Amino acid sequence: MILIIIGVIVSILFSAFCLWAGMKLTKVEGTFLAMLIIAIISTLLGLIPMAGWIIGTIAMFFLICKWTNANFWPDAILMVVVARGVGIFGGIALGRLLANM
Repeated sequence: MILIIIGVIVSILFSAFCLWAGMKLTKVEGTFLAMLIIAIISTLLGLIPMAGWIIGTIAMFFLICKWTNANFWPDAILMVVVARGVGIFGGIALGRLLANM
């Protein structure tokens, strides 16, 4: 159980960092705190069985557009795709590290 909680926390922090980096790359104005809150909300929504990842991704698009000056296309799309992609690969790498321990 503790490994699941640690995994969720690491996922949230990793997603927030990826969103913040994407925000800097696309020159979108926003704060790291906003990206952290977006990451928390979308990660928690992603825990809903079956459709959670879709709901979390849609929430991430909506919140990025709402809390930053990002346009839906291409800024928010680019930020979410990069954050989700890096988050998936980071989770796989972390899982392999933990499995080898």
